[in-house]
Amino acid sequence: MTSFSLVPLQMFSMMGMLISVFSGLFFVFLVVRRLIIGPEAEGLFTLFALMFFLIGIALFGIGLLGEYIGRVYQQVRHRPRYLIEAVLEKQAPGKPNHGNKAPAPAAATSLFADGEE
Repeated sequence: MTSFSLVPLQMFSMMGMLISVFSGLFFVFLVVRRLIIGPEAEGLFTLFALMFFLIGIALFGIGLLGEYIGRVYQQVRHRPRYLIEAVLEKQAPGKPNHGNKAPAPAAATSLFADGEE
């Protein structure tokens, strides 16, 4: 059912944002640590923090672009949100509607909810 959903693309966007936020926090931690303890390695961990930040931004961009493409694809296909598999109860022609039930369709000519195929 992933052909109906944009959730995997949204997960890429969220993962990219999380990686960027955590790498930003890691960079701040490294700067504070360098101020307190002093220099240890020759900027290797700072380079890692910067690299993870840029990777997170790239993942966010890919997820955002994919989400736009997925929404355009859904608009072009005109696929309905759900399918009606079966009508379980049909209302008798002479019985009144009680207000809490939707009237059953007279003739189900299509399985699609909006009538388009």
